[in-house]
Amino acid sequence: MKFRNLISIAAVSLLPVAASAATIIIPAAGTGPGASGSQWQSELTLHNAAPRAATISLTFHQGKNVLGPVSVTLQSRATESIADVVKSKFGVEAGTGAIALDVEDRAARSLAVTSRTFNTSSMGEFGQDIPAIDVVNAARAGELAALPGPSVADTNRFNFGVYAVDATNVTWEVVRANGTVAATKSATYAAGEHAQYGFGVSTFLATTPANNDTVIARVTSGKAIFYGSIVNATGDPTFVPGVRTREDVIINFLGLDLDEDGTVDVADANHDGVLDAPIKVFTSLYPDYFRIVAKGEFDETLSYTIVKSPATKSDLLDENGLVRLIAAGDLKNTSGELQVKITTGTTEQIVTIPVEFQ
Repeated sequence: MKFRNLISIAAVSLLPVAASAATIIIPAAGTGPGASGSQWQSELTLHNAAPRAATISLTFHQGKNVLGPVSVTLQSRATESIADVVKSKFGVEAGTGAIALDVEDRAARSLAVTSRTFNTSSMGEFGQDIPAIDVVNAARAGELAALPGPSVADTNRFNFGVYAVDATNVTWEVVRANGTVAATKSATYAAGEHAQYGFGVSTFLATTPANNDTVIARVTSGKAIFYGSIVNATGDPTFVPGVRTREDVIINFLGLDLDEDGTVDVADANHDGVLDAPIKVFTSLYPDYFRIVAKGEFDETLSYTIVKSPATKSDLLDENGLVRLIAAGDLKNTSGELQVKITTGTTEQIVTIPVEFQ
């Protein structure tokens, strides 16, 4: 370990901590009138497989507004279906949003959650199942969510949306069938915010839809759940899940060199872009330093940018990943994440370094 100006940074083991609660998201639910006298609504069905009762807290996230919570208690092995849940539980006459279900961790293991959103009209009933998604499966910084659009753009409407688990920055892209990028737009979402874009390729991303477009949501910070819906000319929708993926990553984040002796002291051994253990930073007015160790697949030149930092002040001091941190005394006994974007050519990867201040 190398000391500079009386501050030390040391690697510590990452201790497993059991979560006390789980959060499950229905990313799209709604109620209200549709075209030609039709009516939209969402039905939520819950089953408790446990031999004990379970209480679920429901909130409805419409834009940045949060309605609720309301509680639902299920007895042992009971099932409950809540018709028109957005209206009946939250009093919304017309609107779309996300439903968050918070439940104790133990009860969550025995809880089955399904939902269906459908449209009723003189033509019949048309609907789509919308899956429940645990927030641990949200796309996080450095990942992409792929939303494949309709194979025939002219006769289908493509809507898509997002629920931000944390404060999240997203770069949206429209990728044509031949791989070219037709449009790009960046957006920021607050924690708990829901946004849906009807005819999103044209209205939100400002380009003409084409057959087999894929909308890519590139998460640059935070965590979010993405979804889409393809609606045909009769009003029959098909749910499109946001598929978490990564580009063909050619950047290998090896870890941190804490004392600048040319070796990795804390590694990213499983290559998930997150340092395997947090670094411990002792608060003071003086800076300390460590070097990010990364390598391109073919020894490409890499560049570094600090995206997010929990420290009072943080800087990159050279082109080879040397980081300087200053942590003031008010950060003592807190923790956070330093996120750094590593770039080569058109490829980028965001790496996460957990930090504990002492």
